[in-house]
Amino acid sequence: MNNDLLQHVERYLVEGLLGPEALAQYDRGPVGKVFLRPTATALVRLSDDFTRERQNLAEAAPGDYWHDTRRLAYLFHFLPRNYIKAAWVLAELGGHPDVVKELTAKSRFTVLDVGCGPGTSALATLSFLAALQPAAFQVRIVLVEMSPAALQKATDLLRQAADWINAERREAMTLHVTPHVGDAKSTGRYPPHAAADFIWLSNVLNECAPEDGPPAAWVRELVRDHLAPDGSLCVVEPALHASARAAMQLRDALLEDLSECGIFAPCTANGPCRMLAGRPERDWCHVALTWQPTPLVAQLDAMTGLSSRVQKFFYFVLRRDGKRATEARSGRTPWRVIGDLQREKGREKRLVCGPDRCTLLTRFKRDRHSGNEAFSAARRGDVLWLSSAPAPLADGLRLLPHIQVERQTVASSTTE
Repeated sequence: MNNDLLQHVERYLVEGLLGPEALAQYDRGPVGKVFLRPTATALVRLSDDFTRERQNLAEAAPGDYWHDTRRLAYLFHFLPRNYIKAAWVLAELGGHPDVVKELTAKSRFTVLDVGCGPGTSALATLSFLAALQPAAFQVRIVLVEMSPAALQKATDLLRQAADWINAERREAMTLHVTPHVGDAKSTGRYPPHAAADFIWLSNVLNECAPEDGPPAAWVRELVRDHLAPDGSLCVVEPALHASARAAMQLRDALLEDLSECGIFAPCTANGPCRMLAGRPERDWCHVALTWQPTPLVAQLDAMTGLSSRVQKFFYFVLRRDGKRATEARSGRTPWRVIGDLQREKGREKRLVCGPDRCTLLTRFKRDRHSGNEAFSAARRGDVLWLSSAPAPLADGLRLLPHIQVERQTVASSTTE
């Protein structure tokens, strides 16, 4: 993943929101704490609202935090963190040769960013497309957002990003932005647009009030009415128990209702979620990526005690064309790593999700060799390709000594 656009956006925000003196300090080194102290205070409050005190957001008007200092906290801290998650999802799409072939053959794209906030996912998509496209291309971005303030900022940042991208590349990108103030669930009221190559639902579902009913109905309409035949629905949610499990249930509902659709990632097969079907209610699926935080994120972390180096989140990507990140390979079976490595006396184990189950996979110390070293080297989100089926064990499955293990990572999953 390339952080250049993100760094440019951060610098642009410093200049526009903190002023020329802060920008001069940013270019030389750390920004003075006098400029960041109000933002740091607001960040602590906003971080609590997004995690421990979610009722505060539920009771507030939509986009309430865009009207006070918390908006700076969001732009300086949460925008970069959410950008890197979207870029990670796009990197996995970009790791599929047929998806890349289709995208590079196009010259016109439509991106639908629903509940867009400051346009974070759309920004990551612009960077992704610019890196793929060798020639001139056009992008129409449709932004749907309840907060006019957030929508205005998204439009501004996208246009600024397009100017920067065009200054960096020889072939021009033409950008058209269509902002729409409205409810994400009112899919029939979206502005007219071509079928979308990318639909983003990033940190949207968890903000839908429970009394509005389950999201399956309106997300189903979103896919049926707005997704291109070879497009991708990208859903990203916080790595919290309630939000992740709700999105896992949405995944199942969409697959049941939309027979023409399948999961590109992270699941290695369609059908009901293996974790929901076979694991305790306390479990939830999420991945983790390690990145080098941008300068301002690192400064705010130091001032608040927060840590942004490892980003955890839940996601899934749905497509109509049957493609998946783990295409069938002769003699190999894919198992997605969804748990950290657990070391016990004489053994190592981790939670994995495979073609028919979500379970603990164990490797005994005596069975360890160079051919299965990928088992311990893998991180959450990686795929382990096994050369043959693991054996039953009392608490899951066992990696037998003759089994070879190959590790598949999301392309450039670390930005360091």
